[in-house]
Amino acid sequence: MPFTPLKLLVAYDNTRRFCGRVVPGMVQALEDRAFEVEALSIDQVADPVEIENYDGLVLGIPVFGSGRDGGPSDAMIRFVKELGDLDDHRVAVFCVYQVWEGPSLLRFKAILEDQGAEVLCKQGYWVLKPQHRSHELPAEIMVRIR
Repeated sequence: MPFTPLKLLVAYDNTRRFCGRVVPGMVQALEDRAFEVEALSIDQVADPVEIENYDGLVLGIPVFGSGRDGGPSDAMIRFVKELGDLDDHRVAVFCVYQVWEGPSLLRFKAILEDQGAEVLCKQGYWVLKPQHRSHELPAEIMVRIR
């Protein structure tokens, strides 16, 4: 039986270019693990995304300041709502934080689970050192989305 790579969508809120510091390395790490990856900043999306075309989703948000009030932006919440029902979809989430990730990933996870998503893993990245522990989320995705 021939090998067919799994297809992932990496969608992220690139406000202040925080997530853009992490995504290229993440995409490369996922492609090195034999995934087919499409990455897009949610501000570039004009039409609703057809998530049926993907085996998994990776969603990223920036977290500004201390992170105490962190969570997904209104734009990311709209994007996720437009995806529709997320039953049967495996999701990984990440944030790129300024000082501390705070409860941002837990809040994001709750929103996704309310739409039926199965959130498998999460990771925070410090904006000043975005490559630190950058291998962890792609490794988790490799194990959990396969």
